[in-house]
Amino acid sequence: MSHSVEHIKSEIANAQRAGDHLKEYDLAQAALKSWPNEEFFQYSSVLALSKCNAQQRALDYFYIYKLHLSANEYVRALEARILKSMAFQSLDKVAPFQNLDTQKFHAAAVTYQQAFATSGGHYAAINAATLYLFSGDAAKARELAGCALELAREDRGPQYFALASQAEACLLLDRAEEARQVIAAAAKHNQNNLHTRAKTHFQLKLICSYLNIPTAILDPLLPESVIHYCGHAFYNHRPLSEQDERELVQKIGAAISANHCSIAYGSLMAGSDILIAEAILKHSGELNIWLPFNVENFCEVSVRPAGEQWVKRYYDCIKGAQTVTSATDSEFLGDGSLFSYCSDVTMGMAIMRASSLGTKLLQLAVWDRNTSSTSRGTFSSVSKWEKMGFHSEIIPSPPIIPRQYLHKSGGNYPTSIREPHAILFSDVRGFSKLCDRDILWYFEELQPVLAAAIKEFKAEIQHLDTWGDAIFLVTEKASTAAKIAIALNHAIAGLDQSKLALKEPLLMRIGLHFGPVFKVYDHLMRCYTYASNDVTKTARIEPVTPPGEIFGTEPFVAMLELEGEGWASFEYAGTISSAKNFGAFRMFHIRTKYEPPTLVCSLN
Repeated sequence: MSHSVEHIKSEIANAQRAGDHLKEYDLAQAALKSWPNEEFFQYSSVLALSKCNAQQRALDYFYIYKLHLSANEYVRALEARILKSMAFQSLDKVAPFQNLDTQKFHAAAVTYQQAFATSGGHYAAINAATLYLFSGDAAKARELAGCALELAREDRGPQYFALASQAEACLLLDRAEEARQVIAAAAKHNQNNLHTRAKTHFQLKLICSYLNIPTAILDPLLPESVIHYCGHAFYNHRPLSEQDERELVQKIGAAISANHCSIAYGSLMAGSDILIAEAILKHSGELNIWLPFNVENFCEVSVRPAGEQWVKRYYDCIKGAQTVTSATDSEFLGDGSLFSYCSDVTMGMAIMRASSLGTKLLQLAVWDRNTSSTSRGTFSSVSKWEKMGFHSEIIPSPPIIPRQYLHKSGGNYPTSIREPHAILFSDVRGFSKLCDRDILWYFEELQPVLAAAIKEFKAEIQHLDTWGDAIFLVTEKASTAAKIAIALNHAIAGLDQSKLALKEPLLMRIGLHFGPVFKVYDHLMRCYTYASNDVTKTARIEPVTPPGEIFGTEPFVAMLELEGEGWASFEYAGTISSAKNFGAFRMFHIRTKYEPPTLVCSLN
């Protein structure tokens, strides 16, 4: 890396403050390639994994890096923090204290108490106290809460952490009014560190729920919102007057301020999108832009037709954004469905971010309430959002003349259009080493088991193809593809492979993606198949997937969130280079919430 150690540390610290665990992990991992023994980068990498809910992997690497032997007390305390996170991870989202795994909380409590005995700090004491409460030892919880309260009152360091410990102690000691005052004081600190306050809010909310204390007491602590924004485009055929723009900008700014919108996800069409993006940047918020296709092509299709003044504003927003991502790397080609696809992915990303921070979630839409176009556009986005039970803040827009596609005329576009689908590619690690006898075993023993595993999903599969050990599969829903992937993994993991002459067991490698695909006729096979740049992308992801694991792209996990079935768990795996230099993509481990971290297939 060309940057200095101190510069990279500063970048990691900025990512931590923003709650961008993905960027934090990527920066730390990249730095470790140049400075593999730098403890700060080891610590940051493990911490980011923990924040991404990859707790078991975080704990494994904590020991691999030998951070438990660190001379830094704060670094050693990460072990207890991970154990605490694993305990909290075991809580049921609907009924968190039903069938409580008290042993996990007790193990984490003991680890924090040991850290307190060494450090004498209020941070370790208050965490031990809360964990003892959830383990069922209320007396021990109160004892340690009393110690933490006195120590925190004497702390002359950064006041947010001292006040947070005091607030937590007051709740544990049944001093609700005192807790209310301390929470209000804590809310005045760390205003630019959303992740830290979100974490505090999460833990205090659990304590309130456990002790039947009204959670409204916590409202001052976490007022910010993560938003998905959308709205009408304004083109030369329907220009936005200066007066209308002034009024819209005023209303958008007021909505952002009233809802404390600090993190935003949306696109960047000329008109409402750019107005909202500009307002987010003006309010010092974090702007995350998703485009249906690449930056330049999108500008030509969705910005330049409105006039050069919008082009400049478009690129200014690009420069000011925290992230700019293309939902597909391909061209527009006249496919209006790409806009809906991008909107869906963007909504899923906003839901993911709000969930990771435990903060409020809102959709901000500039809409004229015209319901004539139900398949795509602002009405479609608002309808999907509200059907999921989320709130939409509607800002009235001047009436817009509806158009089916944006700027399609004049383009030399194909007659076929792409539609967004879930794509699965898999193969079997070890297949190329099979002798002829074992290849027969694969087709006569293993393949029937794999076929049985996906039989129940047959009605939901649009396309299925195989060659050798490879499987190519297309479905409409991301959740269907994810369930099939898990079923395939379970099927091979449960099969007796003792007859094979292999040193390592056969394991599936499965890559998942969600993107636009063509349905095309294969003249050689005389049947229909699916193809596109995104199909190729998925095929390039699968070979770099670790054996026994299921990897999915950002668009895929975003669609899992949007579909809202809630059974899947995904953990950030980092930015991973695909096969044949096809590109590097942010990838996630995917499994069920009740599945152990690693699938093991025994040869015995």
